[in-house]
Amino acid sequence: MKEFQARTLWGALFVTVLLGAILLGPYTFATLFLILSVFALREFYLLCRTAGFSPQFYPGLIAGALLFILSFFIAKHSIPYKSFSYVLFLIYAFPVYELFRKTKNPLANLALTTFGIVFVSIPFSLLNFLAFPEFEEKTIYNYELLISLFLFVWASDSGAYIFGVKFGKHRLFERISPKKSWEGLFGGAITALVAAWLLTYLFPQYSFVLLGVMAMIVVIAGTLGDLVESMIKRSVDVKDSGRFMPGHGGLLDRFDSILLATPIIYFAFQFFR
Repeated sequence: MKEFQARTLWGALFVTVLLGAILLGPYTFATLFLILSVFALREFYLLCRTAGFSPQFYPGLIAGALLFILSFFIAKHSIPYKSFSYVLFLIYAFPVYELFRKTKNPLANLALTTFGIVFVSIPFSLLNFLAFPEFEEKTIYNYELLISLFLFVWASDSGAYIFGVKFGKHRLFERISPKKSWEGLFGGAITALVAAWLLTYLFPQYSFVLLGVMAMIVVIAGTLGDLVESMIKRSVDVKDSGRFMPGHGGLLDRFDSILLATPIIYFAFQFFR
């Protein structure tokens, strides 16, 4: 019972801080999510170390942080897109740096360093383009889509859990996640669509079609992101990616749903421009 109470308390605190930072404005949002992105990437690199590899820890974290910062100011239209070249410079410096490290498995170390940026840093960085939606042709901060994204994640997770516990009989991907079921997936889709319908009243400038598409991307891509993160954890024989919050595991455990959903949402929204 105490564990459940602690989990609930920390979960409520996490949601409050997350939504508070988003609602307060662009710089509180950017500051919080920059920190979260760096520590999530750190967790990924620590998982790699657990598996016996040696990713370029600090160069990778610096490149991931720079990518988020540049993405924020590019999305805000404060600097040009060509500023991304600074991150490319750092990434192409990884192989040269590896020459001087004298570690085992240099190819795997390079691959994991770069994959961490692709898998963790890029999705976090693309959140900036939801904060400044390009398809609206505006450069002002807009928190509605950010909040919608996380509400869809929470609605989907809640629906998947409730329907999965009550009706779950057919396993979705038993080899990776024995508890996930097709019934849970469909339940998550239903609750996410209900959330999208309710949000059309809260944010009337967005149609149900747009929010519904966004919700379905979160359900499908979010589930796949969750499964990929579970696969990574299973490969290194750990239950949680870290100890970010009591009862909730690590940051990757909290944000695994957005790791694939955010890039797909970003590209899908290009059709609305």
